[in-house]
Amino acid sequence: MARILIATYGLADHNTRLMPWRTVVEVAQGLRRRGHEVLVLSITDRTDPPPPTAGGMVATLARQDIGKMRQALAAALGTQPVDAVFVPVSWSGNRLMRRLLDGIGTTRIGYLPGSVFEFRHLLRVIGKMPLRSLLPYLAQSLYPHSLLARALADLKLQALIANSDYSTRRLAAVTDIPVVTIAPGCDPVAARPDPGTDPAELHAPAPYFLFIGPPLAIRGIFILLDAYSRIADDPEVPPLLCLFRSDAHLDMAALRARIERRWTHAKIHFVWESLPPRALQAHIRKAVSIIMPFLVVPSEIPLAVYEAAGMGKTVITTGPHGTGDFVSTFGETVPAGNVRALAAAMRKVARQLASRESPDNERARAASVTLDDWQTVADRWGAVAGLDTSAPVDDRIAKMIETRQCQAE
Repeated sequence: MARILIATYGLADHNTRLMPWRTVVEVAQGLRRRGHEVLVLSITDRTDPPPPTAGGMVATLARQDIGKMRQALAAALGTQPVDAVFVPVSWSGNRLMRRLLDGIGTTRIGYLPGSVFEFRHLLRVIGKMPLRSLLPYLAQSLYPHSLLARALADLKLQALIANSDYSTRRLAAVTDIPVVTIAPGCDPVAARPDPGTDPAELHAPAPYFLFIGPPLAIRGIFILLDAYSRIADDPEVPPLLCLFRSDAHLDMAALRARIERRWTHAKIHFVWESLPPRALQAHIRKAVSIIMPFLVVPSEIPLAVYEAAGMGKTVITTGPHGTGDFVSTFGETVPAGNVRALAAAMRKVARQLASRESPDNERARAASVTLDDWQTVADRWGAVAGLDTSAPVDDRIAKMIETRQCQAE
């Protein structure tokens, strides 16, 4: 069995269920189940302890002098060689990983934790979210492709993993390194039957449009509220329910005051405390549509999209990116930051609801059936690295493995 190192940034106990860290943890656990020895290396800006939920397979490494970081990594790895290393790559921040992992790992596979952003798309949201939040994505979109290609070559990668065909196509246009799509895994919980929900337990009369997440501009919440306000008086339009996630770093009192002062329509309902998973699923089941109007999607494919599809729900989101590509087969996609287009998409879904008895979308369920579970995702990662895994791999990965074997001969 192989010794495997998976590097990441900022993994902590509060984000192990969020993307992209969820993928790192699930892949590590899946490869462990196949008998491999796996260590997840999390580089942090602080000396936080490793997440206890990760089962003791995470080592944290605080940013400091590169010599001290390499010493700490050597101590964590011990004397046995590492067979495969999975390296997070970005459009401008690969130097640290190159220096830290120099000489470690027989096989090196890069993975893109997020998405690929294009300047022409980001132009649409300038002025609609804080500039300081948008700047990292603008910087990536303007980063010279020649420098990225050189940085990826310096990492000495045998292959690259992207979350979607959208990102795969854009990476493949920049580098000669083989790029393969391995989308995040889908939780089986989304396919559980509806146990029945007492209407008194819901925070709005069903069916309703549903927003889930923190009330942040990047999530498109202000665009959504403006769009809904345009159509709220139409009797065919169902209520809008916003289940806000109260992340620890947010000033929820200030956000609440701002939002409730401006958007006061009687058909808009707000919940300001995070709900437990079971309550969230109950609210998803009774929704006519899940609305995810991201201005920017940092992790490319939020897992809530998969959950909504598995429950047969129409999703309204923005594009283009991996989420938009997936949703386009069963839902509605609109340009980011476009209030008029979002209002039109919501009105379209409302009219479709008025013409049928059930708010469920069978095309959404069909799309969810095509998704891999997390163990299959882990096996696909392992296959790219040339590890022996039991799950079948797609044609692109099989061809990549065959090419590598021919080169070795």
